[in-house]
Amino acid sequence: MEEQQDKQEKSSRRGIQSVEIAYRLLRVLQNSAQAVPLKDIALGADLTPSAANNYLVSLVRTGLATPDDRAGYYKLGPSALALGMSAIRQIDGFDLLRREVTRLRDETSRSTAVTMWTDDGVLSLFKQDGDLRGAFEMRTGLIPLTSTAAGKVFVACLPLSVTQPFSAEELNEQAHAKTDPAAFHEEAVRELERKKYATLHRADMSGYASIAAPIFDFTGQLRFAISLVGSRTTLQTERGSPHVTALLESAARATVALGGTT
Repeated sequence: MEEQQDKQEKSSRRGIQSVEIAYRLLRVLQNSAQAVPLKDIALGADLTPSAANNYLVSLVRTGLATPDDRAGYYKLGPSALALGMSAIRQIDGFDLLRREVTRLRDETSRSTAVTMWTDDGVLSLFKQDGDLRGAFEMRTGLIPLTSTAAGKVFVACLPLSVTQPFSAEELNEQAHAKTDPAAFHEEAVRELERKKYATLHRADMSGYASIAAPIFDFTGQLRFAISLVGSRTTLQTERGSPHVTALLESAARATVALGGTT
């Protein structure tokens, strides 16, 4: 009996090759914004056109794929849409983000947090303290919009009309501020477009520094920002540095998990 169970376990670990091959075809269809010709599907799935056609027959029967109006072209079918919607309903976004925050903290040893936009401004949902503490303390709750990298991400991604009431109030309170909400918005947009993340260095004595990257959902809308926080001497903010690379990889994983694209 034990020998038979052993064989079954080994068999289950091997998996079903035909399912994995079918998934390769579905990925080709998923990665295209329009119907794909059979020859391109076969090429993308590393199959001959004849073999790809045989798989597509079954995928069409199950509704995972559907023929296009043009002969020999295919796209994702209604069953694929139903599976995607079910997956979205089952996603526990907060649990997923807590795991990402913890993983990013472990990879970088720096303080990490995830934030979201609310009617009251930027809200820090969850944080993990790093190994090195600065002269400041990370906290959950509402955080500044114009003096954190996370806030800068929301300024860049949301309409100016949404963020301006908050940024105007904060900038008015900063005696050293040399910019207005519109200029701050344009600066944030340019930085995020250029680098794919935002950087903030405070001019005060704390030496505060932070970097943040956006997390998008399946609709392409900004859902969260994930941040690394430290000081000018402990946090790497340059493009290509280990801290920035880890941050961008974390944001990309979370975006994909929420059904978004990177």
